[in-house]
Amino acid sequence: MRYRAAAVRPLLTSLIVALLSACSDNARLLDASVDLPLPLDDAPIEEPSVDAPDAPAVDAADVPSLDGGSPARTFGATVDDGGVTFRVWAPGAMSAQVSGDFGDHELLSEDGGVFAARVAGARAGQGYRFVLRRGDQTLSRVDPRARATSDGGAVVLDPATYRWRTTRFTPPSRREAVIYELHVGSFAPQPGTRHGTFADVTARLDALADLGVNVIELMPVNEFGGAAWGYNPKLWLAANAAYGPPDELRRLVDEAHARGIAVLLDVVYNHYDGWARAPMRCFDGDCPDNGPGVYFFSDGRYRNTPWGPRPDFARSEVASLLLDGVATWLDEYRVDGFRWDSVSNIRAIDGMGEVPGGRDLLLRANALSRRLRPGALLIAEDLKGWGGITQSPPAGLGFDSQWDGFVYDVSNALAVSSDDARSLAAVRSAMLGRYNNDPFQRVIGTENHDTVGNGGARLPQRIDGADPGSFAARKRSMLAAALMFTAPGVPMLFMGQEHLERGTFASAPAPLDWSREAGFSRVRAFYRELIRARRNLDGATPGLLGANVSVIHFHEANKVIAVRRWDRGGDDVVVIANLRNRAYARYDVGLPAGGTWNVRIDSDDPRWSEDFRGRAAGTVTALAQPYDGLGFTGPIALGPWSVVVLSRR
Repeated sequence: MRYRAAAVRPLLTSLIVALLSACSDNARLLDASVDLPLPLDDAPIEEPSVDAPDAPAVDAADVPSLDGGSPARTFGATVDDGGVTFRVWAPGAMSAQVSGDFGDHELLSEDGGVFAARVAGARAGQGYRFVLRRGDQTLSRVDPRARATSDGGAVVLDPATYRWRTTRFTPPSRREAVIYELHVGSFAPQPGTRHGTFADVTARLDALADLGVNVIELMPVNEFGGAAWGYNPKLWLAANAAYGPPDELRRLVDEAHARGIAVLLDVVYNHYDGWARAPMRCFDGDCPDNGPGVYFFSDGRYRNTPWGPRPDFARSEVASLLLDGVATWLDEYRVDGFRWDSVSNIRAIDGMGEVPGGRDLLLRANALSRRLRPGALLIAEDLKGWGGITQSPPAGLGFDSQWDGFVYDVSNALAVSSDDARSLAAVRSAMLGRYNNDPFQRVIGTENHDTVGNGGARLPQRIDGADPGSFAARKRSMLAAALMFTAPGVPMLFMGQEHLERGTFASAPAPLDWSREAGFSRVRAFYRELIRARRNLDGATPGLLGANVSVIHFHEANKVIAVRRWDRGGDDVVVIANLRNRAYARYDVGLPAGGTWNVRIDSDDPRWSEDFRGRAAGTVTALAQPYDGLGFTGPIALGPWSVVVLSRR
């Protein structure tokens, strides 16, 4: 007997993390009203702005169970060989039906405010809506578990029809990963179109593979309407229709895997769309105190975030929906992990106190992710400096890594116009940062969507607003990138950074200016060289894969810092950074070993720009003279605002 993925996936999810106990809130009536179908893209609201283990060990006993003793039930539209089963949770409704291209069919009442029926002859591709009756109200609703949408309604989807090209794919470990964050709508849209699509991203995968990145992180791609940032979720299980059909997202993942590139999704579970008429608000008509309804907290202490209502994580049916979303992306789209938006507003209220059910949801989601996708990369945006984010349960939440303040420390230091005002101490702190004695528990960068948007700007723009391609803008932004790729951590680029994209990341993002790729091809080549060194693709820089780091030279007045990186010993890499607009024919730093050291990268090399004055890759002979507390001295030629990377291989 052939099992369809659409039927097996929610059943598997239920068996792994079964539903919690049934709902407990009593229904309360609203005045009669009629809700008409509305497009999903109406009035979107944007968010303001020593070897490290590959994953925290998670003992199943440390993860709270979701087993409430309920039998497994699939929700949404589940396709079988002869029809479709529709099931919806609407505890405030008195009766319900499903209405679609297959006609109108009454749903039968089940336990816990659930309505369901199998419609023989219904099939994938047909549109449908749920019609809920509550007193004299008739409510037309989009399925909260819709996995595809069209014209403001849900579409029955059968993911088993996609034929995968790749069968097995292993995501890179954290120490090998280089992430490229991109926004589908503005990454590479075709000329004359309003925004980009999944297919447009797929078309540029070869260029990303050539650059050397092995992980792409897609800003939100669940249904949010339109092509803005995406931090205004309307449906959590459906791909954003504006970006293309679901199979195009599958193809994007498939083709990325064929090129050795993992795909992460940015997921937004901390809040829901702020629009008062978003599809899941007041879903079954029970909206006490003009609140957002059954899927969201009614308690005023937890109800709201700055961007929209907070899902009621403590309610089993809501937790089940969000976990079903996690399983959908992993199982039906084969993604390789997630970046969780604003974890500080799931576990707590902006990091303070505790939100009921939030911690349990995170623990269950991470455990589920690892069961469905061994090797999944699970990243949290929390930004509170709490090491518990990446600790194993029961003390921590079990994420692999978390966004780190490196992006602010380093970019702010390099954006300052005065060399004397530049904080070398902040750079030192950023280079040494780690959580739980593991530097790979942090994601580091010099740009991301938050720093470039929300009133910010690209780093070259911050350095020189009049000319983001100037000598200073190129030199200091490339210096920042070199610090990122040579620091221990998981490095992440923001799209276009490799060709010195300028400007800001607006709430309606403008397309990347790919004409700059040709104009700054040498800068792109520099980024490519940095990534090769970071991943040790030439076998010459294995120390950059290690967790070990020490500062061997620090001179605040000169604005020069030298950092030693190593993995197992004898594989040292030394990084010397000059944060001042001054060249040195010879600058001495201590070296941990004698003999010949190879210059692997010099950011002042004329290969990267005609107006750079450094030298091509060469060698440095260590002098048998103690310096910086080490046994040898390295006489280094340093260009202004430059980095030199040495290795012994």
